[in-house]
Amino acid sequence: MSLLKTNEIQNYNGSSLTLTASTVSTSAQLNTGGNISVTGSLNVSDDSTTRTNLGLGTMATQNANAVAITGGTINTIQPATGQSLTIKDEDGNTAITIGTDNTAASYLSLNFGSHTSGTGSLTSSTLSDYEEGTFLPTVSSTSGTITTVSANGFYRKIGTTVICFIDFTVTTNGTGAGLATISGLPFSTTASSESSGAMRIDGFNGRTAAYTLDKSSTSIVLSKYDNTYPFGNNARGTLVVPYIVA
Repeated sequence: MSLLKTNEIQNYNGSSLTLTASTVSTSAQLNTGGNISVTGSLNVSDDSTTRTNLGLGTMATQNANAVAITGGTINTIQPATGQSLTIKDEDGNTAITIGTDNTAASYLSLNFGSHTSGTGSLTSSTLSDYEEGTFLPTVSSTSGTITTVSANGFYRKIGTTVICFIDFTVTTNGTGAGLATISGLPFSTTASSESSGAMRIDGFNGRTAAYTLDKSSTSIVLSKYDNTYPFGNNARGTLVVPYIVA
């Protein structure tokens, strides 16, 4: 076995430098104008300088709670199994939280900070729910029976605010009388909130109807302005109902 001891190895001709041995050690610098081929591991004592020389940017590897990355592009961030992901601002305030189960409530939470452009008093700036979808509303009357009716619904939920869009057509009213109801909303109002408004019912002489959605309810009640039955044959309308949920 031979042993080569030197303080510096330099290669100036631009060609490759290959060191073949079970272990190659140097306590000084290893400089080459060409390529260095390594089979196995490469151990260095100055990690920071080595990362800079290799163009890897800067990453704090010793503090798992304060990793800084400068330069480059990150395509995917995925926490360890069973761990949530939290993104904070420079002051340590939580801005985004992603939970561990995307089927659970409040899976994603966004904190928009304390800024407000209005004159009211800010009570919350966190959004933890967004969803939209369809539902099948049921149109009926409080007296008699509507013979032929069709309806469909779409909803959008942003935080605790729900907006329902309902289209309906009463082709044949039959013996329907009293008041009209539309039930089957996707969420119930709270015990302290309700909603009311007006709509136009087309198809037979054009009528203006009022609607109410009571507290703790998923059913809308419709009536004419004089609190009488609003439907007849070929009645149709589109209803937009905003309300608050828990």
